[in-house]
Amino acid sequence: SAARSLLENANLIRKVRFPRQLVPLSVVATQVVSFAAMTVIVLVLALAVRPDSRATAWLALPVAALIVLFVAGLSLAIASLNAVYRDVEFVVAAALLPWFFLTPILYSLEELPGGIEDYPAVVDLLRWANPLTPPLYALRDPLFYGVLPDWKDVLYLAGAAAGSLLLGAWVLSRIDDRIAAEL
Repeated sequence: SAARSLLENANLIRKVRFPRQLVPLSVVATQVVSFAAMTVIVLVLALAVRPDSRATAWLALPVAALIVLFVAGLSLAIASLNAVYRDVEFVVAAALLPWFFLTPILYSLEELPGGIEDYPAVVDLLRWANPLTPPLYALRDPLFYGVLPDWKDVLYLAGAAAGSLLLGAWVLSRIDDRIAAEL
């Protein structure tokens, strides 16, 4: 939803001078409310239903914050690109559907059928090729399994969050003049 944010608020951007990055970040902030509510519900359920996760469930909160930063950076980059290249939103929409099914939300990579667990290199490739799989594992481990998240998953997520924020800022700075001309 952040992809169209600059285009949908073009009238406001033309009338009032303010930092353009606030528009896609406000969309992210709006979605953070829903994400926070869902995270709190899952956290309460994990504390109530999964006694083995009571000691680690609170670690899901900083992991969730890193996920928000990761999404904020991507949203900033995509919104900036979409303001100049109008087809970006359609490419993103087309990519999100298969990406959703390739992200192991309702399944675990280690439990895929066909004896894939016998091929650890394939499991590793599937795990690290999808940028949402390590954050998902880092969020799932303390909430559902009561174990500390793997340090590689957390490090990956921290790097992805910093990298996406830098990417978003870089893309916006590179095409900011073109955004002003397009809007």
